[in-house]
Amino acid sequence: MQEYALIGEGKAVSVLRGSYNTRLRLTAAVLSLAFAAAITACSSSGGTPNADPALPPSPVTTEDNATMTSSPAADSTPITIDITGQSVSAVLHNNTTARALIDQLPLTLTFRDHGGQEKIADLPAPPSLEGMPAGNDAEPLTIGYYAPEQALVLYYENVGHFKGIVRIGTFEDLAAVRDQADGFTATLDIAP
Repeated sequence: MQEYALIGEGKAVSVLRGSYNTRLRLTAAVLSLAFAAAITACSSSGGTPNADPALPPSPVTTEDNATMTSSPAADSTPITIDITGQSVSAVLHNNTTARALIDQLPLTLTFRDHGGQEKIADLPAPPSLEGMPAGNDAEPLTIGYYAPEQALVLYYENVGHFKGIVRIGTFEDLAAVRDQADGFTATLDIAP
């Protein structure tokens, strides 16, 4: 007795009723072909979101359900952080908290080290948190706002996810920030 299996566009292959391994291999082959056909159909019909390079990047959703673009630099504001005469390039992202900080620039702040992983300075006025996630993570080179302390933070180590962290930008020179002693002064301003 013979069994038939359908493989791609109506082609039937005769399979002798036989070993389990033969049927397993055939099943794997049929599934592989079906998967390949589905991928081909999606790509030829334009089924991939934002496949057109002229479209903006797809939004990325974080675990906090806060949406941001996959390339924040596209809508960022370039700033400088002047640390004892050395200028560090940075950008502030296009989000509520960053825009509120931009409205306060130029700012001269005194930073202190916190936990051997970040430099932190008190802000004169708290920026808006409207629409921002309750917490986030911060990797090295992140500019953040830490809501519980109303502070601007320059992260030079990975601190993980904490409630109260709002990522608002990035800076470029890790050593220029990390190597500063407690009590250093820095001026943040819009880049010329």
